[in-house]
Amino acid sequence: MHGSDFTKAAGAFVDEHDDLDKDARWILDAIAALGDFAGTDDTAHTFRQGYATALKSTTTYVAALRDLYPGIAERLAGMKTGFDVANWANIQSLPKVSDLPDFTAPAEKPNP
Repeated sequence: MHGSDFTKAAGAFVDEHDDLDKDARWILDAIAALGDFAGTDDTAHTFRQGYATALKSTTTYVAALRDLYPGIAERLAGMKTGFDVANWANIQSLPKVSDLPDFTAPAEKPNP
């Protein structure tokens, strides 16, 4: 994982914040463009009531989700900062490894 992964994820949430409302509106407008496809009987009336309730809920949920995205992006940006600081702190605290001893091949083959 790299600090830039947090930056990319934060950017994606900013982009999605801008696009979510637009995309949801496009889908709902496409459904509305179908017209009165349910008919006129009791089942159609029940469908329209249920659809109106679902449409209101969907609009509310999409707006709530959209409104959370900037905060998520901000937290991801903060995580990147913490990640970068933690990496440098670890690098600075690594123990010093002494130079390796000079190993030379034995003059004679060991006798088992």
